Amino acid sequence: MLKIFLQIIVMSALFTFYSPKAISAEIGLLDEADIVVTSRARAERQAALKTALSAVFVKNSGLPSVLEHPLVKAQINKPEVLLTQYGYSEVDNELILKANFDHKRIISTLRQAELPVWGRQRPLTLLWLSIEDEGERNILSDASELDTRSQIHLDSSNKGIPVILPIMDLDDVMKISVSDVRGMFTDVVAEASTRYRADYFAVADMDKVGGFVRFQVSLFDKSNKGGLMQPLIHQQAEVLDYQQATDQILSTLAEYFVSQYAFADSGNSAETLLSLSGVQSMAQLVEIEAYLNQLSAIKTVSLSQFKANTVTYKLELFGDADDLQKLLNINKSLTENTFVEPVIEQESTEVSPEQVTTLYYQWN
Repeated sequence: MLKIFLQIIVMSALFTFYSPKAISAEIGLLDEADIVVTSRARAERQAALKTALSAVFVKNSGLPSVLEHPLVKAQINKPEVLLTQYGYSEVDNELILKANFDHKRIISTLRQAELPVWGRQRPLTLLWLSIEDEGERNILSDASELDTRSQIHLDSSNKGIPVILPIMDLDDVMKISVSDVRGMFTDVVAEASTRYRADYFAVADMDKVGGFVRFQVSLFDKSNKGGLMQPLIHQQAEVLDYQQATDQILSTLAEYFVSQYAFADSGNSAETLLSLSGVQSMAQLVEIEAYLNQLSAIKTVSLSQFKANTVTYKLELFGDADDLQKLLNINKSLTENTFVEPVIEQESTEVSPEQVTTLYYQWN
């Protein structure tokens, strides 16, 4: 059986992805997948390319179910049409086929099929997991040598979900115990999560019962500090083993994040103005436009005005302004600014500010 090894995080983002000081992660290499093969035979290469293209479609949408759409199936059955390059390498005595595909055509296919598209910048989740190891229950740490730890990192890469595990150093041990995680005492877990600059934290438990594994997982918005914390989602089930439990936990998180941050082309479009203050140079303009062009809620970007260190863009959206704000708010380079007046001259844009929503942010 072919085993997928997806390396979707560029080297510059790896530290961000796993660091306890990490912020929202930018996923890279969305057009690429690595597949373990046993030979360079043509038949096996063709099968591996189909597997790789399937993985790339899932990474760019967030949902395995997109593979059932006829338009996506047709592309997967002829992977060479979207293939840009492939090559072989050996890693740990295994032969690996690395395949790259045309990213624009991947997105075009998803848009044409009216399937969700998930952009590069995605929320980061801190996962607190209670699990048994040789008869002793512990909180799974990033330094753990358990197979479950490796499976979490592999699944998070396969599904394009940035997930980190706690480092469980002295600071963590003083703040949180395995009983806090197992009992889902969210106030304690929330306090222990403050040192990690993740957007969300999840609390999960795996328990061997007879010949199966019982698990539960709840997801919380780390920024919600008012009153009793309520889970955004909660799931519990019984599966055959830890691997299936891990896969279902990550799938549960993926489904929620796709519902919040991935957007399909419904055929309708809205327009909004985005005003960013604190822009000092043309280099920042280039950086901002590259960032905006990869956001899954944005259809088109056009510069409306650049004046007094404030740049204003006219945006055509796949969804609405609220959808766009969800994406903007997970970018730590942006701070929402609700107290500034727009610096817009009427002749600089075809859209009147009174006719559309205007969003105001500070570029940090």
